[in-house]
Amino acid sequence: MRKLSFGGRMTGSARESAQPRRVIPIEDTPLYLEDLGLTVETIHRSIEIGDTARRRVQHRVYPSSYPGMVMWAETLAALRRELLKLRQGWRIGKSSNYETVYSEERGIAFAVVAGDSYTGIQGARDPKLARKRGRKTTERINRNARYIQVPLPGFETEEDELAAPDEVCQTWFIVLRPTSKEIRIEVSYPDSIGDHGYVSGWDKRLLVTPIPISGAVAPIAIDEDQDDDGEDLVGRPPKD
Repeated sequence: MRKLSFGGRMTGSARESAQPRRVIPIEDTPLYLEDLGLTVETIHRSIEIGDTARRRVQHRVYPSSYPGMVMWAETLAALRRELLKLRQGWRIGKSSNYETVYSEERGIAFAVVAGDSYTGIQGARDPKLARKRGRKTTERINRNARYIQVPLPGFETEEDELAAPDEVCQTWFIVLRPTSKEIRIEVSYPDSIGDHGYVSGWDKRLLVTPIPISGAVAPIAIDEDQDDDGEDLVGRPPKD
C-alpha cells in the first residue's frame, strides 16, 4: 500500500516548489484529484444523485433529519458505484460502522461529510466539520497525522497490521456545504481534531467547482458518530 504525498508534484513540465501549496484553487484541483483516482465529474454526479434522492423525501411527513441522512447515504452510494465500475481496485469500507469507499493499493479512503460556511472557499480561516465527531473519526485523523510525519512507503505500526484494510488508508473527506444557491465542495485531508470533537485541521484542501443547486441540505452520516450532539444543519435555511 502506497501513501500519497503531494510534495514536488509534477504539473505539466513544471515542478511545484519544495513547499507545496496547502489550499489548491479550483482551477488546479483536477490534476490533484487524478492522483487520488477521482474526477470533478465523478464527485458532481454523486452529489447530484444524492440531492435528487433528498428531494423525494423533502416533505414534512418525514423526520426533519431524514433528508440529510438520505443526502449522505445516496451521495456515498453513488460515489461507490462510480468508483467500483472502474474496476481499479476500489472497495466498500464498513469497518467499525465507518462508511467509506477505499483502495488498498492506493492507500486512500473517502468519506462524505458536511462542513461549515468556510467549506469550498479560500476564506478567513479553514473550514470545520459541521458536526462533532466520535472515536473512530478521531482514530482515522490521528492515523492521517502519523502518515504525514512518517511518509515512508511500507511504513506500518503494529496497530496498522492488526487493523482492517479500509482503516489503514489515508482518509480523505469529501466535504459539502449547501448554501441558498449552490453546494460548495472540497476534497480535503484532515490531520487534527480538537478536544471539542470538531475537525478543523487540514494538511491539504482541494477546492472543487460548486454545483448550482438550491434548496440542498447538509449530509448527516449514519455511522459511529450518529449519537453526537453537534450542529444539525437539516431544516435550517442556509445563511450563505
